[in-house]
Order: sequence, then structure tokens, then C-alpha cells
Amino acid sequence: MAKLRFTIIISLIALVSVLLISCNEKKEVSLDDLIKTMKESSLNIETDEVEVASTHYAYNPEKKMFYLGLQFNNDEVPSNEQQKAIYEKFLSKASEVTNTGDWKKALELYNVTFEQLLPNNKKKILAIKKENSDIIELINSK
Repeated sequence: MAKLRFTIIISLIALVSVLLISCNEKKEVSLDDLIKTMKESSLNIETDEVEVASTHYAYNPEKKMFYLGLQFNNDEVPSNEQQKAIYEKFLSKASEVTNTGDWKKALELYNVTFEQLLPNNKKKILAIKKENSDIIELINSK
């Protein structure tokens, strides 16, 4: 009888543990959810970053490429440190919906291009994050 009680108690503890662990894990995120969150993250940059006048966001499924276009006040590009902080904030916020929460892991299979939006629909690439890399490479650095 004591063995049966012990077995039931251990089984209940194991069941409760499994339920608690599974409830705390984030579900797998679809690409559509990631795209939506990255768009929202780009709008947050527009309101949170003083240097940024506006943002534009796009995704190219053939290239697995996310684009973040930034128009800066007076077309003045922030310092390298400020740029990296903006880019990492964008990627970190977007990856919050993933099960890792870490942009370096969540976006490992994607390319990300950061562009400066210029007058007359022109743009200049400022930085890139390549597929299978967790490094943001500044292209046109100050």
C-alpha cells in the first residue's frame, strides 16, 4: 500500500512539473507572426528614437531578407554606436515572439538589411546581418 501511494505521489509530481514547464515555454512562431512583430518593432523605433524621422519595413521571401529603411532627421546618420544600438533594439524586440527570445538565434536563417532612406526614393545600405551569422556589419560607417 505504501509503495502504491509513493508511486501515485511521484506520478502526480511529474505530471505537475511537465505541465508547468510546458506552460512556460513559448510556442513556435510562424513566419507571419515574426513579420508582423518586426513591422511593429520598426514603428516603435520611429517613435522611440529621436534621430529617426520615419521607418519603412519589408520582407522578401525568395531571399529570406528583412529590410528596415530608416529616414534620419536632417539626413544625418547617427554614430556607429547609435546605429548598432538601434539595429539591435529592432531585432531584439522582434525576436521576443520567438521561443528563444534571442535575435541571434531566432533570425539565424534570415538576412537583414538596414538602409538609409534618402530623398527621391533613393537609399543607401548602412548595415547587414547575413544568414547564418549573428554579426551586424556596418557598411557605410561614420
